[in-house]
Amino acid sequence: MQPRERRADKRSRKKKTQLILVIALALILIAAIVTGVLLLLNDKSDAEYERYQFDTDAIAGRIQRMSEEEIQQELNRVVEEGMFNISIASAIVFTSPEAEGQARIENTEANHYHMQVDIFLDETGELVYASKLLQPGYSIENIRLTSALAPGEYNATAVFSAITQEEMQLFGQAAAQIKLYIMDENGRIPTPTPLPAQP
Repeated sequence: MQPRERRADKRSRKKKTQLILVIALALILIAAIVTGVLLLLNDKSDAEYERYQFDTDAIAGRIQRMSEEEIQQELNRVVEEGMFNISIASAIVFTSPEAEGQARIENTEANHYHMQVDIFLDETGELVYASKLLQPGYSIENIRLTSALAPGEYNATAVFSAITQEEMQLFGQAAAQIKLYIMDENGRIPTPTPLPAQP
């Protein structure tokens, strides 16, 4: 074999080796991307699964101790688009930042959906309460906030997510404006300090 042919043969083998390395690296990169995507999807589905679990604190039946006026207010909260009812106290009082407050969250028997409730502070958007799933005909009397708020008065929004019973998919959402009152150690709710008058 001539030296020229040997050099051409070496170059050919070197190119083949480089091509094999490039293909191998591309396959490893594709495998890493696919694995990453699958892990992300799996994490999301695990989070969704965890979010849509039934609430173990829920009790069967309607909430007692509601006046006729309160019952009428709750009945007026029918959401036209999705045709499901939402029910929660318009004001929830907590005797301390760590205490439970009477929320009277209810998923009435008339609803054809499971309900999951999140409460967000209007000013910051912070999630301060998240329930598990409530079956139709179940209710949660008292709740504890996920983070201890300083004593005071807070405007908040309760977001009800209706979940289909068969597919366990989000059907729709409805929101209710509520107030959260956190008492201090003296059993008082501090009121916001009024701003000084402008000259």
